[in-house]
Amino acid sequence: RLHKSDPTVSAESESSRSNRNEEDINEVEGAMEARVLSGASFTQPGQASRMVKDLSICSQNFLCNWKERLAAKAKQHQTATARPHQQLHVGIVGAGLAGLRCAEVLTEADIHVTLIEARDRVGGRVSSPQLTENDPGRSRGPNWIYGTLENPMIQLAQDTDSKLCSPEEKTCVYDSDGMPMTDQRALDGSTTLWRIFGDAFKKSNEKCSSIEPNITLKDYVKERLLTSTLDEGLQYDILELAETGGAYNGDSFEKQSLKWVWLEECLDGENRFVSSTHQQIIKRISEAVVSHANIHLSTSVQAIVSQEMEKGDKKLIVKTTNGNFGFDEVVVTVPLGCLKMNTLEFHPILPQNFSQAITDASYGRLEKVFVAFAAPFWERSDTDASQTGDTYPMFTHFLRPTYALEEQRSWTLEMLALSSTALFGAHAQPLLVFHLWGAAAAHVTSAIASLTPSSDEYYIVIDTLFRPFYSRLPNYKEDCSDCAPTAVLTTNWQNDALAGNGSYTNFTTHYRGGPLKGDPAIDDGVRAMRHGLPERGLWFAGEHTAPFVALGTSTSTY
Repeated sequence: RLHKSDPTVSAESESSRSNRNEEDINEVEGAMEARVLSGASFTQPGQASRMVKDLSICSQNFLCNWKERLAAKAKQHQTATARPHQQLHVGIVGAGLAGLRCAEVLTEADIHVTLIEARDRVGGRVSSPQLTENDPGRSRGPNWIYGTLENPMIQLAQDTDSKLCSPEEKTCVYDSDGMPMTDQRALDGSTTLWRIFGDAFKKSNEKCSSIEPNITLKDYVKERLLTSTLDEGLQYDILELAETGGAYNGDSFEKQSLKWVWLEECLDGENRFVSSTHQQIIKRISEAVVSHANIHLSTSVQAIVSQEMEKGDKKLIVKTTNGNFGFDEVVVTVPLGCLKMNTLEFHPILPQNFSQAITDASYGRLEKVFVAFAAPFWERSDTDASQTGDTYPMFTHFLRPTYALEEQRSWTLEMLALSSTALFGAHAQPLLVFHLWGAAAAHVTSAIASLTPSSDEYYIVIDTLFRPFYSRLPNYKEDCSDCAPTAVLTTNWQNDALAGNGSYTNFTTHYRGGPLKGDPAIDDGVRAMRHGLPERGLWFAGEHTAPFVALGTSTSTY
């Protein structure tokens, strides 16, 4: 995600860039997850940005208004001596981070809550399976907390001793031939790319209404490069570097929307990498919920039916694989992908504008591949790294590899090395994590769809696909046991119906097929899902309904 920082970045002149010292230069390197872009320069002087206006609305205490609504509703069927909300019953569909947080808020307000979860555990897309028996677990879901200022997830991470670190900006880049790109060439490409991204962000913020919905971020970058004086080779490198944006968008560069890129802005402050996992955060919230709410696991919701009761009162019936439940109000916290796949039936059907909001919203398909080793061979050198402080960078980008299998040659990958003790401390591991999107993610999830993670076939498939990449790293020797993976694991969101066959909300191009059908207003669609259907007692929550400044993040889910 992109968020506010130094307002001079995108407007920096050529002369000032040429005079930068080494410390300044380091600030323009790095992967998208660790980067910052100005928010101040994306707004006309004297005007509040879309983000600020939206956040001010979402900062109201809706719980107070909701309790008043429930209290009024309770008077229809309670005695005068009963506490207004004592017998009201709220159902929450889904016990992921959003569902657990919703239950926590409501139970603290002394509201009767029941959670219904299809999995045999809580946490949803936040899970940490082990690669080996003694492994502390690997985060299949979110790894980042975006923005440190006024971000509740930062405090929650600190309260649960979840290890956070500030990632270094330096990035290693391997070109299409598998050779390390020189630091200066990578720097030149990164500097130009981030200046273009900054201008794209500004244009999206100021001229969103006039940008055609089918124009991609790639279209804008290509146009800028063609009108530049850069040599063709550097232009090609920059376009390939831009493809690594899929590591946080969850989709290919060709799909990222120029019109809606302003929705990528995040909370102020730095980005933090969660070196451990979100598991302690989930544990803290779930412990608070378990003692005050009913939780039904391994129970799939099939339909939600609104029924008229006596005296005009409404009741919601939630039909599940383990029977029916009756509630006064229902909060649906399933992933956006589940809503898009019509996993749940609604009776009566959802209003047309609400259904259209779901259809127009886009859902990313990011996957991760974990490759563990007995020792981090890429960290070894002739000099003692502990003395020099010179360790292998956290981020590596592999640009379209001509040296890989033919079906992999269109892939651009991001790799995280989690081995630096200077960066990760006690959580450092001889582990490489590959981020996949687009064709790469689809290929890998298809290849392992029928395989068991513990099987030899699974290991062979993953190792065959990723050895061309990890074998480019320093000190690799084919006959060295430390250079052979000890364990592999991949996420499989695209084959996970309970995750909506994807990962999280993103912002891709939209076109409905002609001017008569109108352009989708993605921001209005988010507002519609956020507002819910209060007249039916039906509400929606999750990272797809959050304030614009946090969409698609664990912060927004919370």
